[in-house]
Amino acid sequence: MRYLGAMIFALALAAPAAAQTGPATDLFAFSQGARLVQVPDDAEFTAMDSSPLNLIDGSATTDWTGEAGRPAVFVLELAERTELSRVAFDTAFLNRDEKSPRAIRVELSDTSARSGFVPILAADLKMKKDGQSFGFDPEHRPVGRWVRLTIASNYGDDYTGFTGFHGYGRPLTATATLPDVTGRYEGWSGWGTLNLTQSGDTLTGCYEYQAGRVTGRIDGRVMTLDMVETGPDGAPRRLLGYFGLTPDGGRLIGFARGLTESDRLGYATYMSADRRANRPGACR
Repeated sequence: MRYLGAMIFALALAAPAAAQTGPATDLFAFSQGARLVQVPDDAEFTAMDSSPLNLIDGSATTDWTGEAGRPAVFVLELAERTELSRVAFDTAFLNRDEKSPRAIRVELSDTSARSGFVPILAADLKMKKDGQSFGFDPEHRPVGRWVRLTIASNYGDDYTGFTGFHGYGRPLTATATLPDVTGRYEGWSGWGTLNLTQSGDTLTGCYEYQAGRVTGRIDGRVMTLDMVETGPDGAPRRLLGYFGLTPDGGRLIGFARGLTESDRLGYATYMSADRRANRPGACR
């Protein structure tokens, strides 16, 4: 295992990926069930302009920002055990060139979020550039479920930013599930109480802000919600939301964005909510 890890590491280091043809599923995306189980001490999920969630929110225009001067470490838990074919990085939309990450390291574990990590990539990224992609030899593609990204340095700014961390390949299992999410949740991000009812893989519910209504579905451990709010003028506003539960099942987290082209570049709101009851309140 040690020899194989070293060999994969060397191959990845020397192999920027060729341009890809056709769409590919980003298995590191929050919308695909990936979740951050370790972030830097100064990272705040609820700070929308610098949240670590921005690394995996599917938008190349939102960024995580943290203080430079010491390595920043993130650990992703993927929805499934995965064989990786390539990883990619976005930094073009940072507001200052020197915030760009420079020396980075990626490791993969098939054991847990805390142990068993094997290096699969070390590279110096280019300043403010999207789509920096590194492929793995098809004969020696790394396999695991936990991904550790370490940002060792940047280009000289007091802060480091990162707009996108992506991974492509193929899931080797199909075991991800959610416990029943039916219940009443108290929101921390201006939404007020959220009530959800699950029936099979479908969801219905409501939340207090702007008399919001939700319908949606569960796929693996991701809730995809169609959300409709009614403004003071009576005009409806539709949003698309992606939500999941923390590993202990007690807190719901996620984000929503509008449906216009400009809305899809970022997200409209982030939500964190604690489950207060296993039965939902009434939707009026």
